[in-house]
Amino acid sequence: MTVAALSQTCGAAPVLWMRPRHVGYLGPDLGVGMHDTAIACLGLALDGPFTVDTAEHGTFVTSSVFVPARVRHRIVSEGRIALLFAEPGSAVTGCALSGSAGPCAVDPAEEAVLIAAARAGVASLQRLISDPKPLRSIDPRIDVIVREIRADPAAHPRAEDAAAAAGLSEYYFLRMFAAHTGTTFRRYRQWARVRMVFVGMEAGHDLTRCAADAGFASPSHLSETFRRTFGLSLTAVLNSRVSLDIR
Repeated sequence: MTVAALSQTCGAAPVLWMRPRHVGYLGPDLGVGMHDTAIACLGLALDGPFTVDTAEHGTFVTSSVFVPARVRHRIVSEGRIALLFAEPGSAVTGCALSGSAGPCAVDPAEEAVLIAAARAGVASLQRLISDPKPLRSIDPRIDVIVREIRADPAAHPRAEDAAAAAGLSEYYFLRMFAAHTGTTFRRYRQWARVRMVFVGMEAGHDLTRCAADAGFASPSHLSETFRRTFGLSLTAVLNSRVSLDIR
């Protein structure tokens, strides 16, 4: 199914799409529990404000929220929402307020533009977030590792291997990786494996094969990681009849 087709049907069924720099979801609240994503997440309320519950920063009502990686939270909404999981260096990360260490609302002017684009559909939102924005660039050595892991989650199985490939000590590499990506090396490899599961799902593979191909030790290991990352089970996502658009 093409992006254009998805934009016409997103009101009828939830849509999950994946691109090199982000993973997106547009549809109803699926009843997620508290979770901490491996990478940063931008949430947009399409049909009125939603509630954001956090483990360490309280509860607040807003029409948008930028949640840094590894911050426990959940979004509760009675209407449709758009979620954008931002890869390191993604234009989506430009939505974070400068100096904010926890979840925060997006600048009102930018929020209005993002929500309008999301209401128009996936294609409109993608065009907006694909526009180049002035972001702090990732160190080229870290960026190479990130791209290699994203292409093949089995790449650099140990931090010391990745550090050696980058020409850095393991200690300095891990600190540098976290500083430039906003997450840890271990959690990013987990995220890359989850991305690989989406690829397998769109190809029609069963969950046992998806888990094995993505490098999970077992389907239960996949299920545990998926619930920790998104706050609901993979089975619940499949039962929601979500449409997949993976590229």
